[in-house]
Amino acid sequence: MNQCPLPGFSSGTLFTAATRPVSGTATAFHLDGDRFGTMHHLLELSISEEVLEARVVEALPTGSTVSLGFEKPGMTARRGEVVNCDPCDEGWRVGIRLAEAA
Repeated sequence: MNQCPLPGFSSGTLFTAATRPVSGTATAFHLDGDRFGTMHHLLELSISEEVLEARVVEALPTGSTVSLGFEKPGMTARRGEVVNCDPCDEGWRVGIRLAEAA
């Protein structure tokens, strides 16, 4: 069993020390490749203007483009790129670089 990183996920491609926890959940929808349309339920969200960190049950391939929808009122859907996905306890810890908000 692997340890999950503490809030403030960091890697060579992503640094999110300034993220804030968000209550609720979100969904990531694959927008490209042979996994187009596959949906993932995101838990334990932490987000900034540029980055989202979450826990998922199934790994998301690095480099995938996803659309993110949030259950929390007032949070706008965003597009992003999966930049990291590491084993974490019974699932995966994923880092998504967010595109500019529309």
